[in-house]
Amino acid sequence: MIRVNLYPTVDIVEHTPPQLYGVVVFAVCATGLGYWYWDLSSEQADLQEQAATLQQGVQRLEQVTAEVARYEQRQAELEARLAVISQLEANQKGPVELMNHVIAGIPANPRGLWLTSLSQIDTSVSMEGRAFDVTFIADFISALERSPVLRNVELEFWDQDTESTIRFRLHCEIEGETG
Repeated sequence: MIRVNLYPTVDIVEHTPPQLYGVVVFAVCATGLGYWYWDLSSEQADLQEQAATLQQGVQRLEQVTAEVARYEQRQAELEARLAVISQLEANQKGPVELMNHVIAGIPANPRGLWLTSLSQIDTSVSMEGRAFDVTFIADFISALERSPVLRNVELEFWDQDTESTIRFRLHCEIEGETG
C-alpha cells in the first residue's frame, strides 16, 4: 500500500524576529551618530584652540604694530629735528661769517669804536655805532672795504652825539653767499 500523506509537511525554521533587525539598525545608527558627535566635538575643540592661538597672535601683532607706529613717529620727529638743526646750522654760517668780517674790521684800539646795531636784509647790511673820533670810523670803513665779503661800504651819516662821542651809520653789500 501506498501511503499518501495529505497533510503538508511543515518545516520548522526559526526566523529572526523583525524587532531584532530594528534593534540592530538602531544600535548601528546610535554608534555612528555617537562617533560622529565625538569627531565633531574633537574638531570643535581643535578649532577653538586654533582660534585662541590665533587671537593671541593677533594681540601680539597689534602690540608690535603699535610699537612700530611709535618707532616710525619717533623717527619722523627725530628726522624733523635733524632737518631743523641742519637748517639752523646752514643759516648760522652766514651771520657768523659776517660777524667775523665785521669784527676783523674793528680798529686795534677797540675802546675807540663800538657797534650798537647790525642788521642784514638779503645782501644789504646796515651798521650803527659810536666812536670817540672820526678817525676810528675812517679806519673801520677802510678795514671793511678790504674784507673779501663786504662791498660798497658807505657812511650814511655821522653826527656829534655828545661832547665825546660821534654817532654813525654804515651801509654795505654782501658779496657771495653769506646769510
